[in-house]
Amino acid sequence: MAIFINLLPYLNRIDDCKELLDSWQGGLEISMDGPNWVDPMNWTVEFSRFQQHRGPLSVHSPIWELNLASARYEVLRNYSFDVYKQSLAWSAKIGAEQVVVHPSLYSSPLFLRSQSQYYAKENLKRLGEEAKKLGIDMAVENVGFHETALFNEEEFVRLFEEIPTISALVDVGHSHINGWDTASLICQLGTRLSAVHLHDNDAISDLHLPIGAGTLEWGGIWDALRSADHPFRSILEYGYDTPMELLLQHVKLVEHELEEPQVL
Repeated sequence: MAIFINLLPYLNRIDDCKELLDSWQGGLEISMDGPNWVDPMNWTVEFSRFQQHRGPLSVHSPIWELNLASARYEVLRNYSFDVYKQSLAWSAKIGAEQVVVHPSLYSSPLFLRSQSQYYAKENLKRLGEEAKKLGIDMAVENVGFHETALFNEEEFVRLFEEIPTISALVDVGHSHINGWDTASLICQLGTRLSAVHLHDNDAISDLHLPIGAGTLEWGGIWDALRSADHPFRSILEYGYDTPMELLLQHVKLVEHELEEPQVL
């Protein structure tokens, strides 16, 4: 088990992430949507910010305006596939060990769920083969809420039985909003689970609160994670402007709960 910190807290002040890099030698999760989710990024240049970091790297591939599962527009599916393929190549180039993928992005009043699942699986299979060639773990995240969730809990587990070249990333906040049994989900996935996004919310909105600041029942989640007998990544995915001091305190909290010491 390794602990990572997602750089979402520095979204609006990316230059300030140096304070974290100076204090934290563990894992980093970098968002390819860019520091402000606004401007296209020259990622070769942007990576120079993290090049001297000694800890492991995870990359969160782009989310916005992409949809591998678009049932209505083939051109959007194909373009999204190309972007994700490029993301895998860039991640391999910088030595990242994992790439996180959102399999869909809901944007239509009419959700063609079964067709969207079909196209998502076809593209995830193709991307999984590419990731395997590059030696990268491609982790697929549970996304979407309620009737717009691409997969329900049972379907999400089956996805990794159907596609052996991908792994599962369980976002506990997304699971909570959808009313899933997160502890059971973690146990059902077994060794197919490669990472968890850890944050809290009120079961209504995706707030990315610190652990314990929302309504998640953490006891069962910690028990399920402690019972895992294989390596996985625990990624703190806290919201904008979370203070560095709190991030590092909650690294210690996760260490304590999972009994895995980390070096700051």
